[in-house]
Amino acid sequence: MQEGGDAMICDVSTIVNTEGAELAVCGKVEVNDFLYDVEVVDASIDGKITCSGGVLVLAALVSGQLKTACARCLAELTLPLSFDFSETLVQEGTEEDKDVDSVIIFDGTEIDVGEIVANNILLNISSKYLCSENCQGLCPKCGKNLNEGKCDCDFFEIDPRWEKLKNFK
Repeated sequence: MQEGGDAMICDVSTIVNTEGAELAVCGKVEVNDFLYDVEVVDASIDGKITCSGGVLVLAALVSGQLKTACARCLAELTLPLSFDFSETLVQEGTEEDKDVDSVIIFDGTEIDVGEIVANNILLNISSKYLCSENCQGLCPKCGKNLNEGKCDCDFFEIDPRWEKLKNFK
């Protein structure tokens, strides 16, 4: 397995077409900024690629941390990232590459596991995170974090269409 830049290249030439052969896939994975509001830190993979039934199966555990902000109050959050995934890998030009919806097709004998991990991270993270279920968020007028206490903003506003009625006696 080669690591360089944001790639984690695995040479599968020793296991391809050898039923039951396995290749360990372990190490850090560089995940570039593919999300504007979530940073993936210390991502690593621990798994194996197995030759089974003429295809390769990558099964692994991804772990690391997510750094993001609460979607309501913008507080900084650091959350654990941990999930299992499995992908079927098929060498281009084989009979199995016809079912392109459920497999990942690779060319030659090298597979970029880093790219597969990055795609699975995208599938396994949420679009928004909260610091707590009952987060109060920010005041829409003054911007105060309402989890730290109430603000002094007055939210009572008279609809301008009814303004003249307050003078009616």
